Amino acid sequence: MGYNIDLTYLTEITGGESSIMAEMIGLFLEETPKQIQLLKEHHENQDWALLGAEAHKLKPTFLYVGLSGLNELTVKVEKSSKNKVELDKLKALIEEIDTGFKSIQSSLKEKLSELQS
Repeated sequence: MGYNIDLTYLTEITGGESSIMAEMIGLFLEETPKQIQLLKEHHENQDWALLGAEAHKLKPTFLYVGLSGLNELTVKVEKSSKNKVELDKLKALIEEIDTGFKSIQSSLKEKLSELQS
C-alpha cells in the first residue's frame, strides 16, 4: 500500500509557521522509528499491555502528517493487543507500519529541508 504525506493538518495547527512545522516533522522523524522498534519488541515479548499503550501513543502522530492509513493500522494494533484478539495478525500490521513509515521518510526529510531553508 502506498502512503503519501499531507501536511494540511500540520499547517493548520501550526498556523503555517515554518519553524514549528519543521520542529514537529523533525521530532516525528526522530521518534517514530524508536516507537516502531518498541512495537516490535513488545510484540516479540508478547507484552500486549505495553504494545497497546505504545500503539496508542503512536497513532496521533501519523495524523499530523496526513498518514491516515498508518494511523488506522496503529488503531488496529492498539485494539487487538488491548483486547487480546487476532494476535496472530499483529506482526504483519507492525511490519506494514514500519514499511509505510520508511516509504515516506525521504519525502518528509525533503519537506523538512524546505522548511528550514
